[in-house]
Amino acid sequence: MSELITMPQLGETLTEGTILRWLVKVGDEVKEDDPILEISTDKVDTEVPSPFTGTVSSLLVEEGETVEVGSPLLELDGNSTENVNVETVQPVEQQDEINKTEKAPQEILEIEEIVSESKPIQSSQSLGKFSPVVRKLALENNIDLLLITGTGKDGRVTRKDVDNYLNNGDQKLEKTTVAEKSVLTNEIPRLRKKIAENMIHSKQTSAHVMTSVEVDFENVENLRSKVKDNFKQENNFSLTYLPFIAKAVVSALREYPVINSSFDLDKEIHTIHEQISLGIAVDINQEGLLVGTIKEADSYNLTGTARKISEISTLLRNESYKLDDVSGSTFTISNNGSFNSFLTSPIINQPNVAILSTESVKKRPVVVEMDDGSDSISIRHIGILSLTWDHRVFDGSTALLFLNSIKNRIEITDWSQEIS
Repeated sequence: MSELITMPQLGETLTEGTILRWLVKVGDEVKEDDPILEISTDKVDTEVPSPFTGTVSSLLVEEGETVEVGSPLLELDGNSTENVNVETVQPVEQQDEINKTEKAPQEILEIEEIVSESKPIQSSQSLGKFSPVVRKLALENNIDLLLITGTGKDGRVTRKDVDNYLNNGDQKLEKTTVAEKSVLTNEIPRLRKKIAENMIHSKQTSAHVMTSVEVDFENVENLRSKVKDNFKQENNFSLTYLPFIAKAVVSALREYPVINSSFDLDKEIHTIHEQISLGIAVDINQEGLLVGTIKEADSYNLTGTARKISEISTLLRNESYKLDDVSGSTFTISNNGSFNSFLTSPIINQPNVAILSTESVKKRPVVVEMDDGSDSISIRHIGILSLTWDHRVFDGSTALLFLNSIKNRIEITDWSQEIS
């Protein structure tokens, strides 16, 4: 026999509702308690289950239509054990007025409980109480409803909660899930693993101290501004501040050879290296750092030093280097200024006993002493050099003497003699 399902009374003061979405189509077989449509009112969005088993023979309203309570919505053909029509469903408050000696059909009570949301149905998932449409959405999308925070009455999970989760994800859950996926699926790259091991080893080995000096690069900038265009055209790489600093470092290492050394406390051996092998830290596309080595760094002039820095940087970034290209350094420079740093405390590259960080060079107003002894304020190219050193090997006086040696060479050297 055919049965009409009509617009139910979703609340005591509600007189109409809007059909959001049909969950069935003509010809579908539906079972008792299967969700058949979603309804929206000015207070709640909910779904209506079928009160009995049957076949959908007709959909009587279109999605988006607003209909009054009691209006026919859907026709079912089938064998119902009881003659049930949703139109006869009464609000919870009206049920008390029904003759208590006359037992109301179980199907009506279940619909009442769902649409009023006053008494949620027990979930088929064994934990929690969820309405049929919520259960259906969870099954279709393989969602554990217990992980969703409910915003309904008494914390009940509503259809909107499920939709929000599908569209946006629960923020707390999403963060946890991403973190878990990161742990489970993202293997640490070999380079990053090696860096991590080396950095921890260095911090556990050396007594790290950082000391800095401010350097006036105006002398260097005056030369660079004159020759940089021709230099790049002739050499196919730019003349940066780094080669000037590297040359000054090599000279200062000759003056303070203790900084060009290695230190093994366990073996009680302190080795002062005769050869200066300058390590240059190179960023590999933000995936890690490699230290390229320029052997016999004191054998090159400014142009030669700039060329070696360019060559070793290219080798490392192209992953075409050999073991000899990344080993054997006796002192290291980390060029953080190329990334616009202000002050950096780098970690020592073992077995070195010190590492220099070159910071960004900026125009700043400074006090300059004139030839006649008077002071003047001038705009100069100023940068900071930061030295991290091993306090087991030498003390602050040596560190500062070394830094000031670099500073003086940068500021007063006639660098034009080094350009070839």
